[in-house]
Amino acid sequence: MRLKIKTKIIVDILLLISGLLSTITGTILLLSPSGPGTHRGLKTAESILDLTSRSSLRLLHDWGSIILVLLVIIHIILNWSTITCYIKNMFRAVRNRSCEN
Repeated sequence: MRLKIKTKIIVDILLLISGLLSTITGTILLLSPSGPGTHRGLKTAESILDLTSRSSLRLLHDWGSIILVLLVIIHIILNWSTITCYIKNMFRAVRNRSCEN
């Protein structure tokens, strides 16, 4: 298997993992109560490894999202020629349809 194909597969798998991480942690942060006086749900803690704390989930969510954006950019760079080919074919099909009418 060629190196570029292996790289694309690895980037796609990492995109899936970071996307799921960002989605799950974002949903938990959205649904969990926060603010002063909150006695149920997630509470703020100092430990980074304590995944039940709101600050740890926020840190995990932020870094997962940053990695996701970087991987999307890498994915677009790796697939740039395919993307431009699709766009050219799309405009060619639209132009041909407009000539038929």
